Amino acid sequence: MKTCVSFEDLLRINRPQVDYMQKIGEAITDPNSLDACEIFTKQVRIVEGLLIQTYGIAAEFSKRATDLQEIADIWSSMAMFCNVVLQTLSLLKDKFPYCGAPQLYDMALDYKLECDKRFRGVLEEVSCQRVEIPKGILPELS
Repeated sequence: MKTCVSFEDLLRINRPQVDYMQKIGEAITDPNSLDACEIFTKQVRIVEGLLIQTYGIAAEFSKRATDLQEIADIWSSMAMFCNVVLQTLSLLKDKFPYCGAPQLYDMALDYKLECDKRFRGVLEEVSCQRVEIPKGILPELS
């Protein structure tokens, strides 16, 4: 049996790790303790790995997609996943400045901007396909 996982499935599978990072960050009362930073950094690294891996899978899925709308949906969904990571880290990066949170925030922002760029590029391609070529520009076939 061949099992297929959609990109949406992948995002749904990865989301709990982001939520868990937020839960850990909120539960830690003293972010300056060595143990707290170690625990939080471990979860930051997990989310960092998921972000890198998910972006790579988005790129691979978009290469294999045959429909421009499907490609646009992939990059839109990936951008939303980046937003989830950014929103989660927006307060935690200040609470844990030495535990990898600011660096992960910057990486997620870079990935988000790249997803937006790719999404806009696909939308541009879609709009170009809808434009009719004016008569007389190309030679007429007899």
